[in-house]
Amino acid sequence: MNTLILHHYNESPYAEKVRVLLGHKGLAWRSVKVPRVAPKPDLVALTGGYRKVPVLQIGADVYCDTHLIAEVLEARHPEPSIRTEPGRFTDIVEHWVNTNLFARAVGYTFGALADFLPDALLADRAALRGAPLERDVLKAALPLATQELHTQLTWLEIALSSATSAGAPFVNGTHPGGGDFTLYATLWFLANGRFDFSGLPSVGAWMARMAAFGHGKPEDCSAEASLLEAAAALPAPLPTDSVSPDASGVALGQQVQITPEQLGHGTSVQGELVAINARRLTLRLYTERCGEVHVHFPRVGYRLRTAG
Repeated sequence: MNTLILHHYNESPYAEKVRVLLGHKGLAWRSVKVPRVAPKPDLVALTGGYRKVPVLQIGADVYCDTHLIAEVLEARHPEPSIRTEPGRFTDIVEHWVNTNLFARAVGYTFGALADFLPDALLADRAALRGAPLERDVLKAALPLATQELHTQLTWLEIALSSATSAGAPFVNGTHPGGGDFTLYATLWFLANGRFDFSGLPSVGAWMARMAAFGHGKPEDCSAEASLLEAAAALPAPLPTDSVSPDASGVALGQQVQITPEQLGHGTSVQGELVAINARRLTLRLYTERCGEVHVHFPRVGYRLRTAG
């Protein structure tokens, strides 16, 4: 079964990254809407416990994290490409956004909207953080977040203005790369938080170019139908480039637990390690509703330990 099924919700910036990537590639996909807050019984029935979005499902293969999802989509649908152009720093930009800019965007957006955020959402995100989220604290952090964002987005404005004048309308050059999609999702989230981009015309024009890709060709799908599709399928053949044991000493066949390094509380997945290399981890799970599934994670950004 080769249907692309995206488990997501509308407000997620991570999901927006994948939706716009699907639009860039002009792909048809099935859309399963996931609740914004726990419990998420249908999603965790598929993933074995991971409840963050988006999750890409292809039959009985489940791909977690947008970085890995982008790799999978590029491998399956290589044109139009998101490959890094020679001499570009797309991967560095993506890392900067993930480790620096996104946290400031969240600080700004949650601070700006603190009086309007539902209690359930704040409680859910606090559970993921393993620390409380209080409205007064969020609002008090807003001035500093705003200052830091203006400083860093001014760097981006100067770079995009110069690059666009030189015939490179994207961070990646003549076509968008991973850094473009990751950056766009973060700024899209900021825009939803009412951030003022009026003094950043090159950033605004770049955002419009990214938004113009749209979301491809989505079709609504129920969670139950996606689980039935997983149950009727077999996982795809595993890669043959596993390194076992790897540098951490973990080996194929062991029962392991994988947990996100950021916002990972309550999202661990446990299963049999069936593939491992420097870029990807794969667990084999047997679930009541889906049977055998392979759940895939990127290596960077996830903690791996033996279970028992």
